Amino acid sequence: MAKIALLIGVSEYEQGLSPLSAASNDVKALQQVLEDPNIGAFDRVIPLINPDLQGMKEQIETVFTGCHKDDLALLFFSGHGIKDHNNKLYLATPITNKNPKGELKLSTAVSAQFVHDIMNNSRAKRQAIILDCCFSGAFDPSLQAKDDGTFDLQGQLGAEGRVVLASSSSTQYSFEHKESDLSMYTCYLIEGLKTGCADQNKDGQVSILELHDYTTKKIQEKIPNVTPKIIVLKDKGFEIILARAKKQPKQDLEWQPQKVDLGTLQLGSNQPLEELDYYNPIPSLLQLLSPLIERLIEQYKSYYFSVSLNGSLPESRIFDLSLESIRIASDAEFVFIARALGNRAEWELKCQSRLESDKSDYAHVIKDEILANVSAEAIFLAGCHGIYRTYSCNNDASPKSFILIPLATLDEQEFIAICGLSDNSSYLNDVYTKIVSVFYKSSQNFKAKPERVEASILDELKREYGFLPLSLYNRRFELFQNRLEEIVIHFQPILDLDEVVISRWEALARDSNDMTTPVDLFDAAELWGRKFTTELDINLLEQAANRYRKSCYSLNKNRTSEIVPLSVNVYPESLMRRAYFDTVSKITQPNQERSLIPSKKLILEISEKSRLPTHDGDVRLKHPLKSFKEKLLEYKRKLKIQFGIDDFGVGHSSVYRLVGLNPPYVKIDRQILHLPHAHVIIRFVIEMVEATSGLKESAIIVEGVDSVSPMSLLDLSALGINYVQGYLVGEASPKIYRLSKEKYNDLRGQIYGDSL
Repeated sequence: MAKIALLIGVSEYEQGLSPLSAASNDVKALQQVLEDPNIGAFDRVIPLINPDLQGMKEQIETVFTGCHKDDLALLFFSGHGIKDHNNKLYLATPITNKNPKGELKLSTAVSAQFVHDIMNNSRAKRQAIILDCCFSGAFDPSLQAKDDGTFDLQGQLGAEGRVVLASSSSTQYSFEHKESDLSMYTCYLIEGLKTGCADQNKDGQVSILELHDYTTKKIQEKIPNVTPKIIVLKDKGFEIILARAKKQPKQDLEWQPQKVDLGTLQLGSNQPLEELDYYNPIPSLLQLLSPLIERLIEQYKSYYFSVSLNGSLPESRIFDLSLESIRIASDAEFVFIARALGNRAEWELKCQSRLESDKSDYAHVIKDEILANVSAEAIFLAGCHGIYRTYSCNNDASPKSFILIPLATLDEQEFIAICGLSDNSSYLNDVYTKIVSVFYKSSQNFKAKPERVEASILDELKREYGFLPLSLYNRRFELFQNRLEEIVIHFQPILDLDEVVISRWEALARDSNDMTTPVDLFDAAELWGRKFTTELDINLLEQAANRYRKSCYSLNKNRTSEIVPLSVNVYPESLMRRAYFDTVSKITQPNQERSLIPSKKLILEISEKSRLPTHDGDVRLKHPLKSFKEKLLEYKRKLKIQFGIDDFGVGHSSVYRLVGLNPPYVKIDRQILHLPHAHVIIRFVIEMVEATSGLKESAIIVEGVDSVSPMSLLDLSALGINYVQGYLVGEASPKIYRLSKEKYNDLRGQIYGDSL
């Protein structure tokens, strides 16, 4: 098990790139530390100063192709890093220059892709890259500050088992250290190794992670807005040991409590976080596991599209493929589902992944060493996301972790086992178990599209942890927008019981694949909040108005007087947003370019399933109901829009809210019809609305009326209900229509209790 290092320093460049005298010094200084038997103890250190292009590439290939499986191979580069116009990284050589267009001449530099390919073909399982260079897109040193810092270092050099350290992802500071002949980054790398100060846990060794932490701290003491980078995949590489450490004498510090008088405090800036130089968001464990979600979905995609092309699969095969996705994405050896027989005294294998390799004793390990030593009560312990055990399958192998995760089935009779994770895996936490269990349940039915499975995972994490990192939030919003593209609008009639005519229509969202209500879309909007509900409501409003206009034209209803009103549902939060107000204005005002429906023919039905907004932008509302009503009055005054209440009787509906908003239209939810004494509740609503809105303006609509409703049209008419909606009147359809003569006669007979 050898330790080999290739140290490359390029200090001399052709015209266009500034010389870097520190680069050659960096190599010499680092060589001394790595070769020191009391510090680095590297078996072979190869210095390469100002090499020609071919010599640099050949030496990189020679070092890495000559490594064995258990070797540690380190590549260090100090010099200029250049980005081409595609944001690809190149390591500059002494002959690196530009073409007549002022762009990097690719043939004069060593590409990161070349380094990546060579290292990928190396047998060494432990690899490290240290880059002490800026990633500049310009040759003129005076232009280097224009680098925008956007650079996918992980995508170009990252790999499993490999760790990449970089001084920075942008040109934020000079290479030269004012107090040393070395570059600042390398200076602190060497200091941490040479003094042993980088040994943070005082175990006598310096790991790659400890060295990164030490160097970052020292640099940020000098320049706070510079952040050196560390990149690993699957958390493999953090544990690489680079050097021994000198033991540090313990310091006995006498603790003395002190009080600080800060006086009146002021914050220095109102700038958003992303514009500040010195502060970063607190990192999240959820963010660290986001690559796992990506890998799970990528594996699922391959199986999903395979099934789509080749037809359906047996249910058992689908389960196996789900577990295989988990095995590969988790870098595990084996995954299976066990379910109880009877009262949990015995269990059977329900489905399983493939075994990573031929391991004849694996069944013995699982049965006799893992499962035989745990009870069902321990696995299904309330409030526990799972349990694990670390076990060494044989004396020569590294310990492996086995995770047992309860699945939230109705009878809690199944658990999933993840076998053979590394003993220091970052997956030994509840976030991982939550992701795996949700993925398994969501992917069992291969009719579920990969994006829907991914959305299910993010939704469950949102419910569990309350908030997610911005990248996951943005990804969920992207999935939400994609889902919106699958939605179409249908129209359901609302019947006037007095005239026996369709008096208005309600726009309803339908999934274009199966024409069902997209419940997942509404659940996601309510779960994720303002941005999602507003996006949903704007999209559905525009679709509804557009589709309704075309349907009216198809029935030759072109005049305003011929168009019956259209009801469109809206969340209270959306009504407070300027974007929604502008959308309503755009589709209703005659002077607007995209006017689709007369304003007096549009009724916005406020959903009772959501609370009233408590904020207007960033301002907390002292009186939410009053502020919300003022917003409705603005719509009515400026746009002539009418409002109604949807789903009264469920969610957040209340008498206080109903009276406070005082709407002319109230829709009673279908669940009210099935309650005891439903007629008493309906009569109460009618009297309350008439008393507050005025008899001539009010309209009570009962929705969900169908053939199994306990109250007939005759009963509802007798109570004073004038409008009904439901399957009994007509199902939602892509186009509006007129009642046929047969339908008219049937409805009239039910309303008046006779037949024609």
